[in-house]
Amino acid sequence: MANKVSMIRLYDEAMEELLNVSTGVQFFYKDEDGSNHVLNQAEDYDFKTLLSNDNDSWDFVEKGFGLSGNVILGSPSSLFGPTQLVNADAELGLAVQWMSKQSSQRGVIPLATITSITPNNVNIPIDHYFPNDKLFGEVDISLIVYLKKASQNTMRGQAKLTGTILGKLIEWVVILDGSGSTFPIVIVNEPDKPLWYVDFNYSEPLVEPFDKEYIAIYLNKAHAAFSSIQQPKTKLDQALYVEFLAGSLQLILQNLMECPDWQDIQNGNNCEEGSIGQVMHYFKTTLNWDLDTPEKLAMSIRKDLETRVKTGEM
Repeated sequence: MANKVSMIRLYDEAMEELLNVSTGVQFFYKDEDGSNHVLNQAEDYDFKTLLSNDNDSWDFVEKGFGLSGNVILGSPSSLFGPTQLVNADAELGLAVQWMSKQSSQRGVIPLATITSITPNNVNIPIDHYFPNDKLFGEVDISLIVYLKKASQNTMRGQAKLTGTILGKLIEWVVILDGSGSTFPIVIVNEPDKPLWYVDFNYSEPLVEPFDKEYIAIYLNKAHAAFSSIQQPKTKLDQALYVEFLAGSLQLILQNLMECPDWQDIQNGNNCEEGSIGQVMHYFKTTLNWDLDTPEKLAMSIRKDLETRVKTGEM
């Protein structure tokens, strides 16, 4: 992963803490009569968003999809000043930026203008619908902050060119074609619990699907390291992300090794499509993880995941 050095000041973790962004955004689709229906959101192991409705009748090609809700900026004035993102007389813009490489399409949806006198806890609505038969594959959707009007007294390191994107406040990667690697991660808020832990409720791994009803990996948002895993930015964050995935996967595999169906799982026998056994067999055969001993398993999982992070696959 190449390191990029910016000559201008960009939105960073310190500003993120001061700005104090909160969101209430939902994905939805419109029915034939124009009524809105909220889509369920699930995350794969890469924290990409998988959308579905309760009876699997939603087809993104036929009906499209949208996002609606609001974003609240706790302290927008914290972005302004001689040592901040822009100087006090500048103007910032907030927008939704979206891009789909597979569809060769992109766009920007302006939302609001922010100035040094924008009140605290300002509520900015979001409402956009992507038409049907336009997008497929992965769609990158970001809430961005950009320079809308430059300061007349720009300080050293501050952006001067109108339209310059200064950072992402929130980002979703939405998978539309069902090709995501579904991973049963459940976000919880439990101050007395560790960063992550695994819960097993399966009895027939050759049949039961690999989802949170049967195997759940709980990721604790109350833990101080949660943001490092959900949105890894530094090399240390990436290392922690790899350890989280590797540790949870190793625990799942070692638990399955003790079940009577383990030989069938290794050989891929009698495993139904999408079952726990079928997914674990995929890990073994396609990713070349070494399951001979716990030590070899731990080494091969980490080596594979670290390589994927370095090459940008994750």
